[in-house]
Amino acid sequence: MKNKSIMWEYINEEPEVLGRLLYAEEIGEFAGKTCKAVEAVYFVAHGSSYNAALAVSDFLSRYGGVRVYVYTPANFRHNAYALLREEKKNILVAAISQTGTSSGVIEALCAASENGFATLGITEELDSPIAKKADHTLFLRCGKEDSNAKTKGYSATLLLLLLLAVHMGSAKRILGEDTKEAVLKELRRQIREIPGLVQDVKDWCEEENFGDGLKELYVLGYGMNFGTAMEGQLKLMETMCIPTMFNDIGEFSHGMHRAVTERSSVLLLKTRSVLSGLSEETFRYLKTAAGQVWMLDASGKTDREKGRILLNEYPLTQSLLLTTLVIQVLAVYAPERAGMDPNREANDNFTEVVHTRV
Repeated sequence: MKNKSIMWEYINEEPEVLGRLLYAEEIGEFAGKTCKAVEAVYFVAHGSSYNAALAVSDFLSRYGGVRVYVYTPANFRHNAYALLREEKKNILVAAISQTGTSSGVIEALCAASENGFATLGITEELDSPIAKKADHTLFLRCGKEDSNAKTKGYSATLLLLLLLAVHMGSAKRILGEDTKEAVLKELRRQIREIPGLVQDVKDWCEEENFGDGLKELYVLGYGMNFGTAMEGQLKLMETMCIPTMFNDIGEFSHGMHRAVTERSSVLLLKTRSVLSGLSEETFRYLKTAAGQVWMLDASGKTDREKGRILLNEYPLTQSLLLTTLVIQVLAVYAPERAGMDPNREANDNFTEVVHTRV
């Protein structure tokens, strides 16, 4: 069953997809023409798109000079009263949907427009409802992705938002060219590493027998990779169809740790931070409590050991594209090791019951 899923093809397309998006002129043009007066961005998205927005939210605040809020469509429609107290001329509502057909996102986008807010659609599909209904549209340029669990589309969403942040900061004249170029250099280097990293992670999975005995999974992260932890939880839930949970490393000891047993598997995401020590202590402790414990380590550590995947450190972007890539490889490798198609049928008709897409 190994290496049979179409998801491998999509993962292998990522260097080309991201390289193309990296030089997309329309992102900078949009920021320059539209974002100079923007003081806050309200994101509305489901699933992986929500995770991507959350992962980049602080980065966008820091480098783009805006307040950022991230909502699911239901919360946006029924629990975003703060939006109504904003100065409309200074607000951008950004709706993300790779297919452009997510019904909840479309409803939220329409509600924002009806209330007089400027809207941005982020999607892949040129003729989708999101693209047609938004005031402005940025395209992911990732191509069709016919799988339930998205990979290249998620990475493209991350990159587009990272680029939007630095272009906004440049347009507002709050981000120096040296810093902007340093961020872009990190992104270029991460994209170049993807092909080799895919094979390295596959080899690591073989050595670690990754996927064997995977019954329940906890994914723990922090910083930008808290969003990656959410995506890791979702990806492995989608492809393995097992119970999964995510948490911030600082919150794990507030109750969730009590559920860990020998049948539990835990994946930690580590970057250089004031929380690095806590992450390391948690890694060591869980090796005595859980059945399987792994760490994706982009903190600059170079000493190899069992259970640890070492990634190159990119401090400005917290190695976000690389950590995400590893999550994607794990999510395809694990079910295939067990002889299962990552995109097999699993209550798929529920989306028709609740009208997930238009």
